[in-house]
Amino acid sequence: MKKAGWLLVLWSSLLLLAAPAHAQNDPHHPGHIIEGLVVGVSEGDRLTVNSYGTEIPVRLYGVAAPQTAKIDKFTGWYKPGQPYSEDAFRALSLKVLHQTVRIEIRETLVYKTEPTQVAVAVVYLDGRNINLEMLNDGWAWANRRLLTRGDHPHYMGIERMARARRMGLWAQENPQPPWEFKPHVKLKSKQN
Repeated sequence: MKKAGWLLVLWSSLLLLAAPAHAQNDPHHPGHIIEGLVVGVSEGDRLTVNSYGTEIPVRLYGVAAPQTAKIDKFTGWYKPGQPYSEDAFRALSLKVLHQTVRIEIRETLVYKTEPTQVAVAVVYLDGRNINLEMLNDGWAWANRRLLTRGDHPHYMGIERMARARRMGLWAQENPQPPWEFKPHVKLKSKQN
């Protein structure tokens, strides 16, 4: 009986040691740093990174860009975007598309509408923090809901400076943040 108890303790210890190793191989594990090529940009705060053949959807940590327009080609439904959404999309594309970046994953989100996990991460290119650049250039808000206490003052300060300089979307009098934006879905007429 003593031998069986010892084997159980040994087996349990091995399982505990194996769990962190498995988590570190998971590209969506918070705290994980991954390098890869940016193969797509879908919005001013979302991109796709290919790391050794695995495509990872990434949402920029701590920033929220204006929402882009959405069109469903099959149903004809159209959801309008926000002002400056195309500018923010273009700015992020020019910064990172087809570039090798390093992403530092802060958390992983799972959406009901998407089959894969989304990594919320800080994106670095040649040592530059792209998330902070998007804020500084005025293409995004500091996303107060996703910031940690430690990052909150820094991100908010950069947003305030962009507002004061009236950079990017801050050229508008009173821009509406994406978390308050409620677009009206329209049925777009099909063109022949």
